[in-house]
Formats: sequence, C-alpha cells, structure tokens
Amino acid sequence: MTDEQMNEFLQSIGGLENGFYTDREPIMECGFFAVGNGWFPLIKELIEDLIYLGWDKQTCQVKEKFGGLRFYINGGSDEIFDRISKAESDSYETCEVCGEPGELRRDLGWYWTFCEEHYQEKKVERNK
Repeated sequence: MTDEQMNEFLQSIGGLENGFYTDREPIMECGFFAVGNGWFPLIKELIEDLIYLGWDKQTCQVKEKFGGLRFYINGGSDEIFDRISKAESDSYETCEVCGEPGELRRDLGWYWTFCEEHYQEKKVERNK
C-alpha cells in the first residue's frame, strides 16, 4: 500500500485524533505511523475493525518496536485491545517493507520482520 493510498484512507474516515495533543488537527497523513508501508494494510484493517467496535479514534503512537507493530491508544474495551494484540502479533509474520509473508529476523543488529528478499537486501546493505 502506498503513502497516497493510506493518506486517502485516513482522509476518508476523517482522520485519527491525536491522543496526546487533543487540541491538534486530525491525523490525516501516514507520516504519523513510524512503520514501513508493508504494514499499512494491517493498520488499515485494524483501524476499520476498531471503529466498528466503537473505538474513539484517539491514537497515541503507531510504530515498530523489536520487529513488531505497536499501536498505542488511550482506552477501549477488552475487545478493542484484543484486536490490537492480534494485529501486533500478525505483524511478526508480515514483511514491514512489502507486506508479503515474513518472519522476525534477529541477526541484523536490530529486530526486523522481513520476507526473504528484503532480509537478503538488508544483509547486503549492512555489509557494505
């Protein structure tokens, strides 16, 4: 999923609310997400599901940590937090770069979730 597609999605739902700074404009651009584009489909589906479950769209942070997706919000039901946990778990099987099936790689000096192609590219990049 491209930046443009994710931005269009965010605009179509009226953006997300900044959970830290509620006086700011809605989050309408994917630059808020500190992750690779390969996880955008996971995030889009997660947001759609959370809205369906009654989530208030307040988002504190969305990032990669230890090779997995982290999606932080201020509050919600157990069902909402269970859905977030599922997306975070799914991220460990999804390449952060391209969205294809991937796995957690721990031998690159940092934890990453990559498909084989992007894993090999990162290895070459690190050895330059």
